[in-house]
Amino acid sequence: MPVNSSGVGRRLAGLWRRWNRLSLRLKLTLGYALIFSLSVLLGAACVYLLARGSLTHTLDTTLRETASLARGSILDDAQGQGFSDELQPPPELSIELLSPQGQVLDIAGQSRSPAVQSVRPAQESGLSTRELSPSGLSIVTRAGRRVLTERLSSGLLLQVSRPADTIKALLETLARVLLAGSVLMIGLACLAGYYLADRALRPVDEVARTAASITRSGSYRGRVRAAPGSDEMARLTGTVNSMLDHLEATIERERSFARTAAHELRTPLTALQGRLELALERPREAADYRRSLEIMRGRVDELLSLAQGLLVLAETDRPAHLQATDLSMQAAEVTGELAELAMRLGKQLDWQRLSDPQTGLEHLYVLAEPLGVRQVLRNLLENALKYGGPRVVVRVSPASLTVWDSGPGPQPLEWARLTRPFERGAGLQGVSGSGLGLPLVLALAQRWDARAEPQWAEGGEGFGVCLSWAERDPGTLN
Repeated sequence: MPVNSSGVGRRLAGLWRRWNRLSLRLKLTLGYALIFSLSVLLGAACVYLLARGSLTHTLDTTLRETASLARGSILDDAQGQGFSDELQPPPELSIELLSPQGQVLDIAGQSRSPAVQSVRPAQESGLSTRELSPSGLSIVTRAGRRVLTERLSSGLLLQVSRPADTIKALLETLARVLLAGSVLMIGLACLAGYYLADRALRPVDEVARTAASITRSGSYRGRVRAAPGSDEMARLTGTVNSMLDHLEATIERERSFARTAAHELRTPLTALQGRLELALERPREAADYRRSLEIMRGRVDELLSLAQGLLVLAETDRPAHLQATDLSMQAAEVTGELAELAMRLGKQLDWQRLSDPQTGLEHLYVLAEPLGVRQVLRNLLENALKYGGPRVVVRVSPASLTVWDSGPGPQPLEWARLTRPFERGAGLQGVSGSGLGLPLVLALAQRWDARAEPQWAEGGEGFGVCLSWAERDPGTLN
């Protein structure tokens, strides 16, 4: 009858679905139990086979020693060949001397007489000469007895046998003990395996419960209880907690950023709305309308600048595409673009290139984003021109870029506050600006694995911001 392959496939699919519905604890326990069961059963089988082989070998050794003793007791006299009367084996041993045809000639422990030759015919002795090995010796188990048959030099056969019931009883007892012990060990292994799986997976349950709690409540302040030690589960809970800390900090920063951005946008929008309402309050001369429109255009420019700064700052979270960037070329181009602004503000703007004293390279390359480097330079230079001293210098050196001005700069304790979005220096609220320039510089530096650090000259005669990269082999950047 053909096999219904589709039915077998459905049954296998059903078993697979039921297996997938099991908990991980139960799957691990079943896996432990299966492996341990195979190991225990294989070990029990090996013990049983080794014990049977050892007992059989011991019995065969006894038969060989008895046969050796019987060979030395064979006599050849007027009555024919037979055993001497001194050969008296124990009751469980049987020693017989047989003719080549298998007829019993003598039995050890009995008186030698012609009648003994017809005690057991050849066909009843169960002997087959085909059982003998080329060496003339064979040991077999027949009718519950272990029988050794040896062909003597005279052509006669010597047969020694002993009951195998004792070995059989010992092996049956051993088999029952091994089976009971295996069942007990497998049961204990299943319990121990489930306990270990439960202990190992408790941190995973804790992570799942924390994630579910965060999903339900929307609060990111929950944390997973740290697992003891330094194993994989301890690293898992530590990594999850670090991730939650980072997520909470990011979400709080984004919320604060959104609130501050809304506040900063509301100020120019409110001023723009007030100017519009004032212009529409009553009919005015064309010059008044023009003056109002110019003021509103300035407000719109501020809004556009603020929106552009917000967009650029938001894009700093994207993955960075780094490439070799020539700092000296970027400094020369941006300095040239801002020369008109410096002249209008009455400031002196210049840039300096410090070549590498070891390589003498004039082009100084770093891994960064060219447009980002231009944005950083522009922001730092505009800040220096607006708020710094009369002289501003861009200094380019191997793996670093510094914008330096001759002014005192902000107070050192104010630096941390100024790195936050929309924060302005003391007394600068009347000066145009959005407060996004310095935070954008720090965000871009972080994208490039660079550092942006403030520097103050002794005596308050200069301030600068240095952007530095880790030094690399020049051959990898050119």
